[in-house]
Amino acid sequence: MKANLIKFVLLLSALAFTGKLSAQYTNTYSDEPIPLYTDEDIRMRLRGIASCVIPRYTDVVKSYIRTYTIKNRDKTEAMLGKTVMYFPIFQKYAKEYGLPDALKYLSVTESALNPIAISSAKAVGLWQFMKLTGKEYGLRIDETIDERRDPHLSTDAAMRYLQRQYKRFGNWPLAIAAYNSGGGNVSRAVRRGRSKNFWKIRKYLPRETRNYVPAYIAAAYLLQNYEQHNLNPSYPEMDLQLTDVTKVYDNIDFNQIAALTGLSITTIRALNPSYKRDYIPVSTKGQYLILPKRVMNDFNSYFSRPDTRKVNRRPSGRKNIGKSLYAKSYYTVQQGDNLVFLAKLFNCDPFHLKVWNDLKTDRVAPGQELLLFSPVYDDHTVSVTKSANSRAIVAVLPNISPKSVESLNGSAIFPKKVAERAKSYLYHTIQRNESLKNISKRYKIPIPILLKMNGIHEGKLPKPGNRIKVKVVY
Repeated sequence: MKANLIKFVLLLSALAFTGKLSAQYTNTYSDEPIPLYTDEDIRMRLRGIASCVIPRYTDVVKSYIRTYTIKNRDKTEAMLGKTVMYFPIFQKYAKEYGLPDALKYLSVTESALNPIAISSAKAVGLWQFMKLTGKEYGLRIDETIDERRDPHLSTDAAMRYLQRQYKRFGNWPLAIAAYNSGGGNVSRAVRRGRSKNFWKIRKYLPRETRNYVPAYIAAAYLLQNYEQHNLNPSYPEMDLQLTDVTKVYDNIDFNQIAALTGLSITTIRALNPSYKRDYIPVSTKGQYLILPKRVMNDFNSYFSRPDTRKVNRRPSGRKNIGKSLYAKSYYTVQQGDNLVFLAKLFNCDPFHLKVWNDLKTDRVAPGQELLLFSPVYDDHTVSVTKSANSRAIVAVLPNISPKSVESLNGSAIFPKKVAERAKSYLYHTIQRNESLKNISKRYKIPIPILLKMNGIHEGKLPKPGNRIKVKVVY
């Protein structure tokens, strides 16, 4: 597969940047200065990064790092902000195919996380598929749809391609090189160089591919060390962060979706870049639609279940369901909690929790307080005071980036009855694909109270078919 780098990265091969930085630079994009760093600083940090390739600090790697951290800081900060949209997707498919999590950095090299990126060679999307290769891997490309721009479908195809190349060459440097120039070019270089060591056969590869593995190393470095360079990710609005996927089968126009959900056409386009003409064409197998979590339940209720055909109804005087805002809450980590459990509990992704709380690892400790964001489905919000075991403070917030939100103080009192011993309970049997978030919304009981009422702890979530308490009956 032939995939070119985006324009500003293409220029890097012509850069010559050697020696050490020895002065403090002025950051023209913010009030913070660009930190001083030396070659030894970078070498030391490279030794600690997660990567599919053993890092080397070459002149090409140095040039990429300089471009990311000095020359194009504004573009870099915008790209870093998009990780919260796309890295959860990349990690999901990498895990499904048993591939390294660090492959997610390859899309940074390919497209700077731009799903509508087009290279000079006409490669398209987050993973820069050529048309022929995209179709080979099952991506639909016609006058209405280009699934190379679909975050889920293109990532699935990219992981299958990378898996195939790894099985062919037996190591990730060559598999990554093959992603750029195709397996044939890499095989010829291996024969000429009589080695499967990328650095030994590098001179036999096409010019762009010689710099491709160094570009990946620089991207992996950047995503794990951007704070060392005073780079501040520009995170998108919450509607682009907390999303869900459903299937539609009949023709539906973006204007219909906007009328039903209250979303802007711009938001719908941003989440569904594969549809070229602002509508989803009819499909017997179904087409994917990505929407903010806060409107997905209502969309599916109106257009029937996500795994069935859409019912013959159209929006007509329906209340705008898209005016719900987002809630900011705090949760105190309990013994046995981990990010995967908490992400399931609060209907988000572990990567979201890491971004919102500036976590550098996947570990959390009992007593640690975590910041959470979630949709507010009703016109009012119930807040919970401190309890013996946990605390959740909830307040209605506008649709903004978590990075720009200030801490809240105080909370409203939840009715004392809930905390008292009850004579009996109303029970609910969990249905397939039903989350605690759905149940919380349906019965208007906050998740922390639902957990306490049912003694749910130590990472053990109830499963479909389980019966749980949802209401106190006196």
